[in-house]
Amino acid sequence: MNLPHYQKGLSMAGWMFLILVIGSVITIGTKLAPLYLDHNTMSNIMDGLPQEKGMVTKGNVELTNILRKRFKMNNIRDFDFKNHLTINRPEDRVVIDMNYEVRLPLVHNVDLIASFEKQIILRD
Repeated sequence: MNLPHYQKGLSMAGWMFLILVIGSVITIGTKLAPLYLDHNTMSNIMDGLPQEKGMVTKGNVELTNILRKRFKMNNIRDFDFKNHLTINRPEDRVVIDMNYEVRLPLVHNVDLIASFEKQIILRD
């Protein structure tokens, strides 16, 4: 009895689809990874502020300048402090909020949007 031989492996269409999926994942990953690395760096800088003494007594401009210098030292240069960083002073503490959104073009009219939030509280 002669059994038919079945095709093993992917067809040309299957390979093309697989390459398309892997290429899309790599493209999106290479565009998003720097955003998350920058946000992680900014978060670590902000997380270090509460460990320093006397930060509550500093003014808003001075706190912003400290963050600006530390961001610049870590190669984060295009962060808009005026629109994305707020400093509030309820009672005996300082609340620093960093909320921002990054929009990157992906393909033609399709964009990648990443939204980030970070809040720290400074106390004496």
